[in-house]
Amino acid sequence: MNRREAILASGATLLAAPAVRAQGATWPDREITILVAYGAGGSTDVCTRALAGEAEKILGVPVQIVNRTGGQGTSAPAQVASMRPDGHTLATAGMAALAILPHVLDLPYTLDSFTFLPGYARYLYGIAVPAESPIRTAQDLIAQGRQRRVTFAAAGAPQNIGMFELNKKLNTRFGFVPFPGGAEAVTAAIGRHVDFVVQNPPEMLPALQSGRLRLIASASDVRWKEYPDVQTLREQGVDLAVDSVLGLVGPKGIPQDRLERLNTALLQAARSPGVGETVSRFGMVPAPTPATEFEAMQRGAFAEFGPHLRENGLARR
Repeated sequence: MNRREAILASGATLLAAPAVRAQGATWPDREITILVAYGAGGSTDVCTRALAGEAEKILGVPVQIVNRTGGQGTSAPAQVASMRPDGHTLATAGMAALAILPHVLDLPYTLDSFTFLPGYARYLYGIAVPAESPIRTAQDLIAQGRQRRVTFAAAGAPQNIGMFELNKKLNTRFGFVPFPGGAEAVTAAIGRHVDFVVQNPPEMLPALQSGRLRLIASASDVRWKEYPDVQTLREQGVDLAVDSVLGLVGPKGIPQDRLERLNTALLQAARSPGVGETVSRFGMVPAPTPATEFEAMQRGAFAEFGPHLRENGLARR
């Protein structure tokens, strides 16, 4: 190579370098996928779609939703845990999938399998019976559960874990009938295929408002705004509250620059009025939570639930 060629080659390299840096700075440069752990149309699905809609405005790429049902909410995080940590595929996960079910089921992941991202909503739960049921209060339900096997429908944990806890505490015989999503669980209760359902407001409200189901208790620490006269379980003398915060996780090892971009965008989206309105409308409580706090919450709950589940004979070991 002569002197002129060397100078031209050097100049070409210098001109190309800013282009490479600019390309790297524009990440993400293609769509991001969020795997939702429950079926389409439920509260998790709808609220995550609202979050995705706001996030794609900030990130500048499409954020698509893919439903991965099954495994009581563990299928989506299980799939993500084994994927390449490039930041392009994330999953919804709450306390059930992260803090409870790893003690109960043989899962292909642990908490250390994930990169934690922000939380964005807190679930509410309620207990409802078919309109024709003689059960009208939580105490009625407890009395029935002590006399016979009483079946309940739910999409999975933490609802079923709460009922199993009552079985241990109160000598009830509540039998869990699993369904892939909350809508299916509610349909089973309407059809009287089960004695009651433990689920979120969005799935139950149409049936409650049409008179096909009757709400007998809020299973959370607060009453439902739609039914302010229906007491919580604790207000009715039953020492139980079912709680879970919904957030996002990715595979372990997402590069720091991409992680910072995701954390900033997702937390900004979670704090947007549109997401807050959707979360509230679909029977949840807005809970924008930084990734570090969401991770600490899950690790603390995991440590808390372990001894409790073992004591009640619900843990694998």
